Amino acid sequence: MNVQEHTTLRAVILPSGYQLPEEAPTNRLLMDLGHTVLSAANADQAMRILRDDPTDILIVDVTDSAENRRLIDRLGELPAGSRPRELAIFTERGDDRFRKLQASIAPSHVHVFLKPLHMHGLLNVLRRLDTASSESSVA
Repeated sequence: MNVQEHTTLRAVILPSGYQLPEEAPTNRLLMDLGHTVLSAANADQAMRILRDDPTDILIVDVTDSAENRRLIDRLGELPAGSRPRELAIFTERGDDRFRKLQASIAPSHVHVFLKPLHMHGLLNVLRRLDTASSESSVA
């Protein structure tokens, strides 16, 4: 019998401008799931955190935040090794430029989730990350 272990993921969250980072529902969800969560108060802080250590998932809420949208554009400036494995973008409306991001920020995988169903999509990404990490630690 093979027992899957839960893997702790390193997540960086940049909530929309009207929320305090530590009070974002995404922050609480990931912490409740046992993941390491670093909240960024602004785009510059998020970039510093990404440069410091490998990050499994970066979650950016671009709702009503021009600064968060600019962070998305700046991710290509990071060396490939400093880019997050997964990028989850929360938005209230579709934006074609988000679909074109994949090539400019490889090897990151880009996921765009429309609110209010964004948490369901995020949980699927976390499940895949957890499964992939568990499989690589068993191999």
